[in-house]
Amino acid sequence: MGADARHGTATSIGRMMGEWKPKHRLADDPAAREELDRHVRGIDWTDRAVEFGSRERMLAAAWMQQTDLVEGEMRRLYPVEEQRDTMTRWVTVRVFEKITGVPVESKSTQWNWNGLWDPTEPTSFCGWVRRISLPLAQWNAKRVLKTRTPSASAFETEDGHNPVYDDASSTSVAGGSMASAPFERDPTLRVPRPVGRIRKQMMRAVTDGTCEDAIRIARDAGLWDHTLDRLDANTACMLMLAPIPQDMAPLLEHDPHPWTGMHDAVRLYWPTQTSRRRVWQPDLKRAVQRVAAANDVTEFDVIRELGTMAARLISD
Repeated sequence: MGADARHGTATSIGRMMGEWKPKHRLADDPAAREELDRHVRGIDWTDRAVEFGSRERMLAAAWMQQTDLVEGEMRRLYPVEEQRDTMTRWVTVRVFEKITGVPVESKSTQWNWNGLWDPTEPTSFCGWVRRISLPLAQWNAKRVLKTRTPSASAFETEDGHNPVYDDASSTSVAGGSMASAPFERDPTLRVPRPVGRIRKQMMRAVTDGTCEDAIRIARDAGLWDHTLDRLDANTACMLMLAPIPQDMAPLLEHDPHPWTGMHDAVRLYWPTQTSRRRVWQPDLKRAVQRVAAANDVTEFDVIRELGTMAARLISD
């Protein structure tokens, strides 16, 4: 479907819905996001409306395009304006495709159709757009940016602070590529994401070297699961190290936990997996030990379960 046809469809639906338009700047405006969610929920999602390419799906996608939902997520990932603008445009088109089920720039034969937006799910439309934008950018940045990416060392200040690594919600590991939907392809994957000193060492290894260097550190530290051997190095590294967005990480507390006493461990664990530069959780080890003792499992089992929950969140 061409751009003119999409515009005409969205315009006609807009007239039917009273010409309402969302605010443009709502990435940091919860009330504006809720207003957009209400209007998306207010569409009559009949069987015909739910079909890919429907006028209703086109309207929801048009509303998304009128906002800074995607741009807001890219601001967190890319402090460099040129990178941010490039990825905002690329990700917006892919999100449009996932909302409408209509190919614009990508090939539908390569799509994971289960990953497209389902308007019948009782979840936030804005939340879905934000959640899907991050992995789309992280997994494809290296390919999309290519030679347009400046050297990261150019942004280092005199005191060694580098906004590309220190301020963004990803390090250079997020510039790699990840196989699409790894948990859908292999639900048995287990990911013992590191914390503290080991995590810092692995991050630095990726920044200064390669994912293989970071994986060697994980193996030597005993933080490796054999199921990760089935993945390429970039995907394994991404699952182990890619930071969880600050507003998504607390969702881990609401995930189903396999063992009793997990709540405290989850609450203490998730801040260590975000992009915050220094997080020290002295009580985390004790919480992990308590869960292990109460459920007759090892501490590694607990860390592996916590890490897998986090990895599922960023790859969802």
